[in-house]
Amino acid sequence: MLRDAGEAVETVDAASMVRNASSYPPDCIVVLDHGAEDVDGERQLHAVEQRAGDVPIVVFSIDPAAYTGPDMLSEGAADVICVGPDMAISEERDFPTLLVRRLRHAAGMGESFQTDSELLSSVMEYLPHQVFIKDDVGRIATMSNVAMHEHEPTQAEIQGFTDHDLFDTELGRELYEEEQQIMETGEPIINRVEHYVENGQDKWASTTKAPRYDEDGTPVGVIGTSRNVTDQKRREVMMNALHAASRDLVTAETYDDIAQTAVDIAEDIPDIPVLEVVLYDDANEELQTVATGHSADATSVFERYEEWFRRAYETGTGQYVVSLSDGGDEAVVGYAKSNVSDGVDPVAVALPLGEHGVLGFASTSGSFDEAGLDLAEVLAANVEATLSRTAREEAIRDRERELARQNERLEEFASIVSHDLRNPLSVAQGYAEMFDDDDSAAEEVRWALDRMTRLTDELLTLARQGQIVGETERVDLAATVREAWQGVETDTASLSVADGLGAITADRDRLLELLENLFRNAIEHAHDPDDPLAVSVGPVDADAGQNTGGFYVADDGPGIPDDQKEAVFEQGYTNAEDGTGFGLYIVQTLADAHGWTVELTDADPHGTRFELRGIERASYA
Repeated sequence: MLRDAGEAVETVDAASMVRNASSYPPDCIVVLDHGAEDVDGERQLHAVEQRAGDVPIVVFSIDPAAYTGPDMLSEGAADVICVGPDMAISEERDFPTLLVRRLRHAAGMGESFQTDSELLSSVMEYLPHQVFIKDDVGRIATMSNVAMHEHEPTQAEIQGFTDHDLFDTELGRELYEEEQQIMETGEPIINRVEHYVENGQDKWASTTKAPRYDEDGTPVGVIGTSRNVTDQKRREVMMNALHAASRDLVTAETYDDIAQTAVDIAEDIPDIPVLEVVLYDDANEELQTVATGHSADATSVFERYEEWFRRAYETGTGQYVVSLSDGGDEAVVGYAKSNVSDGVDPVAVALPLGEHGVLGFASTSGSFDEAGLDLAEVLAANVEATLSRTAREEAIRDRERELARQNERLEEFASIVSHDLRNPLSVAQGYAEMFDDDDSAAEEVRWALDRMTRLTDELLTLARQGQIVGETERVDLAATVREAWQGVETDTASLSVADGLGAITADRDRLLELLENLFRNAIEHAHDPDDPLAVSVGPVDADAGQNTGGFYVADDGPGIPDDQKEAVFEQGYTNAEDGTGFGLYIVQTLADAHGWTVELTDADPHGTRFELRGIERASYA
């Protein structure tokens, strides 16, 4: 790099350097410091400086971790250049120029820096903060070109002014007393944020002031900087107001309440854009405006920017709408935030609220500033979180209502079992005891009564536990169908069981009860004793793509009139002379408890067909 810069460079060891130094002394000697013992910069510095005379020595270190620059400077190095290993061989970022200038400066050959006056002029001209220097009575000696206030005098005009000339009497006195105290105590003020009102608008400035002294150490005034932090403070004030107002969202219980609260929050915060809450209506399957803020424009934000609202909802990505027109009819285009060009402020924003909808904002001043965008995004996040919480709570309430309905049905079921079964059971058991113990008919009666008693006890136990179906297991459906048929008084009726029923997962006792009620219902409603009833059971098609299917129970009886089909599953409904009205109600209840569906249709060519679906198939393994 030095050779490229036109310098003559020779690499030598210490001994060679000493032998040749008297004949052609170098302008500068560079020793390497690598941090390792064999390339120790401090050791080489000591070895070379004993022989180098007045030749400046520069230590070049490529191990920042072992950097000891201050120590080497105190040991006699003219300069210490410390860079990382990658930078040491880099030709980028003007590093070669930097290295050449450092070495030339150490050798006394480099160009000098600007004068103090020139450097101070650069500070006053280019620093993006207002810099001021005052004398001991508060007069402004000089001030940079950065204006902090409207109609502020220029740099040339302001010399000699005091704070009394720039501000009201009270503030001018406060600033004067403050600066006198700074000179007396020597204590600076650092980054103090001050609030003031200008043309009716709140503004803030961050000010730093420190005493300045003459050569004798006597305070002769203050030097300071001031920078406008209005945008930052406005954002802070807006965010604090938003967080405080957002507490109202916690008490909102419905979607409508949340939407209106969000609008109210926006209207209570200064400078926030017009807000509109658009939520997805499940019933109508569309986005609908739920709440909107006040706007001078009669057209709602959603109506004006509907395309971007829909895109935000469908993609889950915020849409930032940018105006393409300078006047007349508005032409706009929406982008994701990352695609909005720097320096281009959106005129509207549509922010998704998850699955709930979209929060839309439209600027009242032509476009959003950065603070307005930040505010919109924070409010949208709060509203989405509140909507999600409300949805979860509503789901819990729905579940509780469903459980309450189930409990009511369980109580009804328990009432049926205890009242309508226990009384005839007790009578039948009393008469059964009168049979001779060897009578086979008595054994059959006892078996049936024992089973009914067990069913009654189990159903009551399950009802008290809050459930109808107990533990499920793998059940052979065809065998269970035949067993249920044996438990029903069938007279002359016949049963046919089709192949392919397979095995299902169910509570076996409850499945038996369901089948018995279906069989009993068919037999009780077969009006013609001279025409034997035929009952059939078979599989129905499996559910597409699922390990579920079902079965049907059909008969060739008179069937059920269309106007009665919806009522047959209701508790107490019957058109049989000795019917209880509980049979098909029990069928529906047991199917629901398993998670199955029951559908009533007409059998072919006549009769009734019950189809049960959504039944989990069980493996034979």
